Amino acid sequence: MIENFKTDLVVRVAPIPREEILKAMGYSKPGSAHLERLQTVLDDPDFRLNDSGFDFKYSSEGFLRALCVASGMDLALAEQRISRIKKYLEDERTAFKPYIWVNTEFKRQNQPLFALAACEHQRYLEFPKGFWRLAIDSQLGLAQCRVREHVYERGVTLGIWGQIKQYWFYYKNEAAYLLALNGEVIGKHEGSVPNRATGSRELNVVSPATREAQQ
Repeated sequence: MIENFKTDLVVRVAPIPREEILKAMGYSKPGSAHLERLQTVLDDPDFRLNDSGFDFKYSSEGFLRALCVASGMDLALAEQRISRIKKYLEDERTAFKPYIWVNTEFKRQNQPLFALAACEHQRYLEFPKGFWRLAIDSQLGLAQCRVREHVYERGVTLGIWGQIKQYWFYYKNEAAYLLALNGEVIGKHEGSVPNRATGSRELNVVSPATREAQQ
């Protein structure tokens, strides 16, 4: 038995004509839509289990279960593997996703609200899917690299928001490391991202000497 779910299923399905698989799954007259769905499920890393699709016969989970059985996989093994993927996807959905907030200490004057709304995404830097699963040391190191890349690519001015003062790396809800423009950790912040109209809140800035003493 191949341990990797996707590899195992693809290997099982490969020698069987697709129409035969679909008929074994209960589709008496497989059409192009069924064939397309089958291929999409096999190509997707998560078998489209995060998709609420329904074709009047199977939900996403039901389709995958029927496919496993039609390919000759033991039902109990299929259920176990499907449960693991569902748990992984649920954890991904509910987990806090770390991000970087670009702080320019912006205070609105006469900037039109529609322009600010259109540019709001510039103030947030996101990370790839699954980033939150990394150890905090790895997260912080990658966040520092991301800051340096951002400064290199954008410079020290963030368009309508003004000059970049520092970056806040939110590694959990209402807790952030304060990063300088060179990626150096210069402090910590507790609390939510400040309101757009009020600028920055009080920060706990840590001196280099204090940081060395804490290590």
